[in-house]
Amino acid sequence: MTGRTPDSRIGSTQGILACWMALVLSSCHPQGAYLKGSHTPLLRYERTMCFGPCPAFLLEVERNGAARFNGRSHVDHMGEHTAQWTQQDLKKLALVAEQTELDRKAGTYDNPMIMDLPAIRLFFGGYKVLDRVDGPDLSLLYAHLDSLIGATDWKPAEQGRPSGQR
Repeated sequence: MTGRTPDSRIGSTQGILACWMALVLSSCHPQGAYLKGSHTPLLRYERTMCFGPCPAFLLEVERNGAARFNGRSHVDHMGEHTAQWTQQDLKKLALVAEQTELDRKAGTYDNPMIMDLPAIRLFFGGYKVLDRVDGPDLSLLYAHLDSLIGATDWKPAEQGRPSGQR
């Protein structure tokens, strides 16, 4: 007999569990890290066409929140549009990226032998994902991006004018 009571073993188990959780949480990619670095654009999110009614578009967002959307098919805003996302939008997006562990799920998920599948291409915070076949579960991140796109007040892009002129 070690002289330990059942209660002391529970306390010891809780201490080990607390240390393990602290180690796991400290190894996570901090949300702010997705917003740092010199990557341009900060975010690139693309859904490609298929032989059906798949939404197809390209979204690019710069560090300052300047957003460009090019709707290609089966979307509300066809053609080139611009808008401004807030820093709060970008911080929330970084939080969702952290929650979905984008840093651990980055990679190429594809099979070129399979046709007629739309692809999702995502670049955010230095991490790239090509999600076409058996990709990781990033549905929460994709849903958040789609929600932000839907809630954004897009304006048709001005054609034929140099940037900075009105």
